[in-house]
Amino acid sequence: MTDEAVAAGAPPAMPLLYKRPTPVTLERHKDLKIRQKRNYSYAASAHAVPAVLDEIPLLSGHYPLVFTPGDNPALVALLGLRPEESLVVNKDGSFEPGWPIPAYLTRYPFMLVPVPQDDRMILVMEEDSNVVAQDGDHPLFENGQGSKHGQEVMNYCMAFNRSVEQTQAFCKELNDRGLLIDQRADLMTPDRKQIALSGFRIVDEQKLNELPDEVFIAWRRKNWVGIIYAHLLSLSRWNNLLRLAGERVAAND
Repeated sequence: MTDEAVAAGAPPAMPLLYKRPTPVTLERHKDLKIRQKRNYSYAASAHAVPAVLDEIPLLSGHYPLVFTPGDNPALVALLGLRPEESLVVNKDGSFEPGWPIPAYLTRYPFMLVPVPQDDRMILVMEEDSNVVAQDGDHPLFENGQGSKHGQEVMNYCMAFNRSVEQTQAFCKELNDRGLLIDQRADLMTPDRKQIALSGFRIVDEQKLNELPDEVFIAWRRKNWVGIIYAHLLSLSRWNNLLRLAGERVAAND
């Protein structure tokens, strides 16, 4: 990814943030507990994360929300202005106060992955002590079986996967109907440096307004129209990231 890009077209070998996820098992993880107050340092270099439809109205008040290029676009929330720099994760690993935390970061270090030969899903986790450790607060297992908190993790991951499927369908429909167009943003940072952000797409509002009535009505029933306008509104949130960048520069002076 270049300094001018906000999203890469090719998918990574592993999902963002995950390096060596392992299946969650009683034998391996019986003593691990989820930290009630997590350290978000694992996301300190994530300048963009996948977003899902359910959270778009909330995220749009803070983050620019854009689409990746390519034949299979994804919807992402921008957390920073430069590659490998998140402006919402502070040096101590705390998350920027008042900013909603994207579901992708909340789901971490867990995720559900398919086992094709068995037609089922299994829970895996990145063994990250910032989030799960023996000195944590909420056990994954109790009395030789999954705990209440372990079940909550499973339920959250299941709901997240459903939202991902809905989001993929939404993005595919926008792309198939030619509504996504290339865009760039030319910004001036607080330390007077020019940043040209490219490599992302947005919804073309004119093409949206030219949709056949029956398509527009069908999208409105799915709440897709509201999601699209939340996305368009979010494009005015660049200043939020510039403000955070300014505060970071001032703190380093």
